[in-house]
Amino acid sequence: MRKNGFTFIELIVSISILVIIIASIYSAFNTGLRIYKKSSTGQDLQKIRTTLLKIDKELKGAFFFSKIPFKGAASEVIFPLVIVKQNIENIYIVSYYAEKDKNRDSYKIIRKEKLFTDNPQDKKEEIKDMFSAVSIRFEYAYKSNDPSKNYEWQEAWGEEQKTLPLAVRIYFKIDDTGEIYSKVIFLMQGALGSK
Repeated sequence: MRKNGFTFIELIVSISILVIIIASIYSAFNTGLRIYKKSSTGQDLQKIRTTLLKIDKELKGAFFFSKIPFKGAASEVIFPLVIVKQNIENIYIVSYYAEKDKNRDSYKIIRKEKLFTDNPQDKKEEIKDMFSAVSIRFEYAYKSNDPSKNYEWQEAWGEEQKTLPLAVRIYFKIDDTGEIYSKVIFLMQGALGSK
């Protein structure tokens, strides 16, 4: 005569099957989450690469102009640039600067351009958010007096230099892993002005 219910063996087999199913679901979910994070980081890196290419191109197009001197600090770089819009060339004041993000513990690289004009009414600014990073810093190269070095780095570049730096270096960390990225951009006009 058989009683209603499960035997101990049936109960253990049922629990084992349930544990295997739950472990499979967790593993699939965890794998999906890692793939999502990796692709998200890949998209962030692609955005940073694109921004650095834009900064590289624009800094290489910078020129010495006494009315808009090249200025640089650890968190900002400002320079004149000729930009063509609607088949018209104009001189713009372009700046890239690090701004603290209010919502997160990070910084945003912001690009700002303003048309250079003598009329104060025409000074419209165009501002774009480029990318976010945990930390961002600019440095500027100048010709070294030491014969063993071609150039040295400093944290600021002021109007008193009366020329462009030889290069601009950008340091940044995109997350808290501690990995620091850097990009060195050599300025053609800076190299010409230093000879």
